[in-house]
Amino acid sequence: MKKVIIDCDNTFGVEGCDLDDGLAIIYSLGTGMCDLLAVTTTFGNNTLEVVTPNTFEFMKKIDMEQIPVYPGHGDDPMQNEAAHYLVDIVNQFPGEISILVVGSMTNLYHAWQLDSDFFEKVSELSFMGGVTEPLIICGKQLNELNFACNSEAAYHVLTKGKSIQIATGNRCLDAIFTKERFDQFALSEAPFLRWLHEQGQYWFNREKEVFGHDGIYKWDIYAAAAMLHPELFHENIVDISPDLESMKTGMLLGQGEKIKVGLPILKDSDAFIEHICDAYTRFANSKTEK
Repeated sequence: MKKVIIDCDNTFGVEGCDLDDGLAIIYSLGTGMCDLLAVTTTFGNNTLEVVTPNTFEFMKKIDMEQIPVYPGHGDDPMQNEAAHYLVDIVNQFPGEISILVVGSMTNLYHAWQLDSDFFEKVSELSFMGGVTEPLIICGKQLNELNFACNSEAAYHVLTKGKSIQIATGNRCLDAIFTKERFDQFALSEAPFLRWLHEQGQYWFNREKEVFGHDGIYKWDIYAAAAMLHPELFHENIVDISPDLESMKTGMLLGQGEKIKVGLPILKDSDAFIEHICDAYTRFANSKTEK
């Protein structure tokens, strides 16, 4: 079981905002492979002023309020509670901490500014974000968010970090969670799964309205699964070359020095979706057993 920190811009349940961070938290807790030490908040899907209180409330809703939430900061490393926590935890467990980063990289950048040896003490980093080519969904181009929303932080973290794997926006299109499959949760005997189904409807409706398809992409869960269940993926070590300019659009192929990272490729999309559902079910059953 891995010691994990999830650094996220969680807007699960916020009108007009994505729910994949919350789904990634539930998935991680349901895998049985994650000792979730804490959740840290950053911006991306919305501001910190929205993300942080929403994350505290979300952890209560899923009955996981015992897991601490550390607020991030947009500008000042010294005032960044999340960054200070990250520095402290990797010093407490050097070489043992896996960090899942599914929002801006601001907290990691601040942690490195506080401790220049920070990345040497992290076991692995799994990111959701970045693109290697235009991100097209149903004929519409979607702008990259997680790396671009703080391009300076993204550049420094990618060039200073170690043991990096990235679930790019392009790779995340390999698996879609259909509404038909999600609707099966409405028939579950587990109250949590019925709640999850009810809470998730707004994003399926939004995806239908904007892109015209009947499903959602599992952006952040792709990165979580790559870290917690690498057997579901083909290892794919490649060179990326980000620079400060390319990071403004999240493009990993710029004019910078070459960096070797993993861009994991999913082996079987159908098996992946069932794997996610199994994790949700295990988490739901853990609620029932209490």
